[in-house]
Order: sequence, then C-alpha cells, then structure tokens
Amino acid sequence: MTKSLYLTAAEGNVGSVAIVRTVIEELKQRYTNFGVFRAFTNGPIEHDIAFKDALDAAGLLDELDIAWGSTRQAFVADEEESMTELVKRYTDYSHGKDAVLILGFLDGDPLTPGMLPRTGRAAANLSTTVALMLSGALRSGREIEVATRLSAAEMVKEHAPVCVALVSSAMEDLELSKPERYITFTDGEKTYLTDEEKAKLQAAMEKESEVVTPLSFQASLISRARSDRKRIVLPEATDPRILQAADELLTREVADIVLVGDAEQINAHAAELGVDVSKARIVSVDDPELNEKYAVEFARLRQKKGVTLEQARETVKDLSYFGTMMVHMGDADGMVSGAINTTAHTIVPSFQIIKTKPGAALVSSCFLMLMEDRVYVYGDCAVTTNPTPEQLAGIAVSSAETAVAFGVEPRVAMLSYSTGTSGKGPDVDAVVEATARAREMNPDLMIEGPIQYDAAVDEAVAKTKLPNSPVAGKATVFIFPNLNAGNIGYKAVQRSAGAVAVGPVLQGLNKPVNDLSRGALVEDIVNTVAITAIQAQA
Repeated sequence: MTKSLYLTAAEGNVGSVAIVRTVIEELKQRYTNFGVFRAFTNGPIEHDIAFKDALDAAGLLDELDIAWGSTRQAFVADEEESMTELVKRYTDYSHGKDAVLILGFLDGDPLTPGMLPRTGRAAANLSTTVALMLSGALRSGREIEVATRLSAAEMVKEHAPVCVALVSSAMEDLELSKPERYITFTDGEKTYLTDEEKAKLQAAMEKESEVVTPLSFQASLISRARSDRKRIVLPEATDPRILQAADELLTREVADIVLVGDAEQINAHAAELGVDVSKARIVSVDDPELNEKYAVEFARLRQKKGVTLEQARETVKDLSYFGTMMVHMGDADGMVSGAINTTAHTIVPSFQIIKTKPGAALVSSCFLMLMEDRVYVYGDCAVTTNPTPEQLAGIAVSSAETAVAFGVEPRVAMLSYSTGTSGKGPDVDAVVEATARAREMNPDLMIEGPIQYDAAVDEAVAKTKLPNSPVAGKATVFIFPNLNAGNIGYKAVQRSAGAVAVGPVLQGLNKPVNDLSRGALVEDIVNTVAITAIQAQA
C-alpha cells in the first residue's frame, strides 16, 4: 500500500518553499519510488511555480502532467465533481509508488473562505494523514499550539487526521507542551532535519488513516483490483454504458475485459461513442468452438433435469448463460451483468452452473454501505426472501466473509425488534436460533443477536441495553431478518443518510458473478467490475 502524507499550510506566508524542499529531500532518500502530487493547482499547471519547484526538488519534472488532481478554481465551482476527479487522478498516479507527498495549500496560493475544511475533505477522500505548516514568527509556544489546535479542529471535523505540525521561523528557545507533535524550523531557511525530526516525519508518512469515505473506498477497490488483474466478462456489450465502463477499466488497467457480441458491431458502436475497447477480448455466442464446448458441459451439468445437447446449444447462446459458462470453464474469472437484463436473468444461470461454494448454505447478497467516514455491510437485501434460521445464519457468515474481503472488520449484528431477552415471539426466536447456528458455523465470529439497530450502532444505547457485548454499539455487519426489512432498510439509509450503496454483491458462489441495476451509471459498472475482480482474487 502506498504511504502518503498531505502537507498543507494552515495560513499564509509560512515559508512553505523551504519546508517543502526539506521534506522532499528527506523522503526521496527514504523511499525508492517516491512521488509528489499537487491536490489543487492554481490555474494552468505550467504556471504553478511552487509545484514545479517541488517536482524539480524531487527530480520528477517529467511527471508534471499527471501529478495533480484538479484546479483550485474547479474545486470552488463544483466541489463534488472536482473531488471525484482528484481522487481518480491520485489513485492512478500513486499506483506503484512507495510513498507520495501530497501538496495542499502553499505560499502564494489564494486564501479562499473555507480553505481548511475543504482541505480536510480532500485529505479524508485521499485516505491520508495531514501535516500542517504554520508560522512561528513572533509567536510563543502557547500561541503556536492554539493556532495548531484551531486549524486542526477544522480539518478533523471533516474526518482528516492531523498528525504533525511543521513550524517555520520558530524561536530557538521555543517551549511546547507536546514537542513530539512538532517539527520546528528556527530561521525559515533550515535545510536539514535532526534524527529525531526525521523519525517524526517518517511516523507521519507511515501512519495510516482509519477513515473510509465513499470516494476513498471506491478508490481502494480500483487499487486492489489492479494489483492482481482478473478477466471479467461483460455480456451486455450492446449497452453504451458497458462500452464506456470497459474503456475506463482498460485504460486504468483495473481488469482485463471480455465483451460478448459481434466484434464489428461492438467496434463500430465504440467508435460512435468515442471510446477505445481495442484491448478487450471480444467473443461471439455463435463461435462454433466455444458454443460446442459450453453446450457439452451445460448438458452434462443439467442432464438430470433432462437437458439435451441440442437444447444446451441453444441455451448457451443466451448472453447470461454464455458469460456464466465462460466463468465456469475458466475462460473468465468473473462476470458482471444486469445493465439490460433482469436480476433473475443474470443470476439464475449462476445457480444452475457455478453453484454454491463448499460450506455455503445458500447464495445470498449484501450491500456495501459507504457512510460518511466508514463502511457497513448490509445483508440480505436483494436475494433471499424469507430465510429460515439456518439460511439466516449462512447469510451472516457469508456477509462477514465479504466484509473481510473488502477490509471491514466484521462485528455482526443479527437485527430484530428486540435486543437480548427484551422481547418474545416467533420472529425473535428465529433470530435467536440463527445467531446460535452462526456461532456453530464460525466459533470465532464476533456476533450478537437479537439486537435492535440503535443498540448495534450507538454506544450510548448499547451501554444501556447490552453493556457487556463486544458487538453492540460497534457493529459493522448488519443482518436483516428478511428481504422485506433488508430492502427497506438499505434504501432508507441510502436516501435519508446520503449513504452510497454499492451492490448487491452476490456471495456464496463458487466463482464471482454480480448483478447491476438497470439504471446503473458507468461509475457503478466500474465499481462492480472491481468488486468482482477482488472476489476472484480471493
């Protein structure tokens, strides 16, 4: 994982040029593949003198065109769009780097209202820690500490962890109550760091942010997928969104893409859209060799259902069946479909062909719910209508496994209208039984049930209702008792709390197949392909 540090001034005229050069000189010696990235430039990149000076100090002037995220003007005009572009460009730039110093506000940059909160949101979305630069000129130690605390507070409110402050023009006899949090430059022109200061700087660079924003999580999907590229088949190549997503996935080297359809038509459609899918493999359902290979295997799999070879030849011409057979036969590592076809049309072939993996009670689903600063897992909100206690236990175990696969520590809440022994009835009894069965299936699983949602997420409520539970108040995986509750629950949180719902992610299959919403955006398709690739890695 790339180490990173967001270095930004907290005020104007802090002597950032000398500080930045000193920090770069130290870091480029410590990290073999070191990068410098400018979060927001001031207008055209070629006019950003401070940034060009920093790149020159790092010996990276040849990276000028790729080592920046967005412009400051664009950020002020449309923060959401600009932030998305920033995260995307940083993710691509940092790929393969050992460490990256991210440059924020520098001397000469225009002071705009809300600068520090905006910077905090940028750092949070880049999943990095922050080093603040402040001026120590004519300030006592206490005054510097107050300025640091006030500046840091504005950024911490935006979920950006501030870990060190660099103070220019500080007095030599400066007294700080917590000197371990500061690196001081006594005359503003200092070009070296002591061993102790080097250790502080390295600790700041090495410290990982625990904050996960929707943008940073989606960026992590891309990074993880491209670390071990997999072949993902997209059978709905007639849809323009699929071709646009394929272009982005191939350009960013997220996955190797297989498109199903007529090559001449697909290439013509791509040209009309202005996208490049030349690096994709294109296969046809009418390919005689593939059709026969898949038909023979499908007939074997379904012979007990009376499927003949002739029937199989026709069945595997269906896009969903063809794509699923590619995955089953090892010609692709996973499949993503559903932009055109229904959920049933996408996943029924996987039930018939790929089937459940050993130990999985059933095929189920979960949504990755991207909250403001963390990720929750909700299951099952899309597949299993009225699960039995045994099936509910299986959903819990599978959802916990999915959580682990995507970097979420699983603490499972088996949701009910009752917490502990407070309520009774058949619905509560079913959750009690499901919780017990899940513990039998995975004795190491941190799980609590029955439990109400408020007791699962709110530590104050948890102290009252389940004071000794390791899950209550800290749950990350939420298992709804049935599809009715789950679907309502995830959509309520999505629409009312502004959460980003990624999924449904199918779980329990031998090989990964995932379904898209028919209203999916290109971004949704890219994320789903990345998720499928990560599942294939596992």
